[in-house]
Amino acid sequence: MICKECGAKIENLTRICPHCGGRALVDDELETWSFIADTAASKRHAMPQEVALNAPCPPPETMAAQLAGLERLRDYFVEYSNLYQVADDLRYIESGFSHPSFLFWGLAGGLAAALVYFPLSPFLPHFVWTYYFVLWAAVSVIGYLRAGRRYERRAAEYAVLRRQAENDLHVMYNHCEGCFLPLEWTPPPRINRMIAALRTGEVRSIQDYIGMDAPMRAARSA
Repeated sequence: MICKECGAKIENLTRICPHCGGRALVDDELETWSFIADTAASKRHAMPQEVALNAPCPPPETMAAQLAGLERLRDYFVEYSNLYQVADDLRYIESGFSHPSFLFWGLAGGLAAALVYFPLSPFLPHFVWTYYFVLWAAVSVIGYLRAGRRYERRAAEYAVLRRQAENDLHVMYNHCEGCFLPLEWTPPPRINRMIAALRTGEVRSIQDYIGMDAPMRAARSA
C-alpha cells in the first residue's frame, strides 16, 4: 500500500500510515483513483528545509576599502554565476504556471461529448439529451480534475527544485567570509554596477547605492 499523505510505501496491511499517521491508500483504490489522485503530496513532503542566511557583515568605512571588498566579493561570486541562473530560470518557469480553467474544460468536454455521442445517437434506442449532458459533465469534471492534479504535481516538483537551488545559493553565500552585501546584491553584474557607481562618484558609499536603487526596484516590481 501507499500512504496518500506522505507517499511512503507501507508493507503491512493497515489503513494508518506508520510514518505520518495519515490514511493509507490501498492498491485497488490507487488503481481506481490514480487519474485524480493527489500525486503532489509526496513532492510537498519532500520539500527540504530552507537554509538560513548569515547576516551580512558591516561594510568597510572608506571608499577604497569598499571598492577592494567589492572586487573581492565579485571574484568570489562570479565562480557561482550558474547558481543564480538556475534559481532565476526556475522562478521564471514557475511564473508561467497557471491553474486549469473550468470554463475551458467545460467547452472541451462539450465538444468531446458531441464527437462521441452524436455519431452513436442513431444506434441508440432513444435520442435522449440527458445522456449527452451526463457525458459532457463526466468528461469536463474528470478532465478538469486531472489537469488540476497535473498542475499541482508540476508546481510541487518545481517548488522543490527551486528550494534546492535557493539552498545551494544560501550555502554558497554563507561560505563567503566577510560578506557585507545581502544575498540579493551579490550577483556579479550588480556588483559591477556598484563598483562603477563608486568609481565615477555617482554615489559615495555602498549604503548610498543600495538606498538609491531600492525605490527604483520597488517601483519596477509594483
